[in-house]
Amino acid sequence: MSQAITQPHAPNTPTNGKARWAGVGLTALIGILALTVQWGVVTTKLDQVGRQLDSLTVEIRSLRSDIYSIERRVSYLEGRLNGRGHAVGGDQ
Repeated sequence: MSQAITQPHAPNTPTNGKARWAGVGLTALIGILALTVQWGVVTTKLDQVGRQLDSLTVEIRSLRSDIYSIERRVSYLEGRLNGRGHAVGGDQ
């Protein structure tokens, strides 16, 4: 008792052109909306990355300043230590 599935239109009858173009237009509209949303998401993510890079740049500059300060202190202490060693008269 198999029944054949019938098509709403016979194969030789013309299809409705307006419905086909409406489908194409709707698909294009959905595609454009999807691209717009995706563009917004990407732009937002890039803004967040830019802000993080700016904060890292500021932090790196601060750390460089701290490193230079520590290097100056170590150099001063090495100079004092070397100066004292030569004043005593012993080679170290």
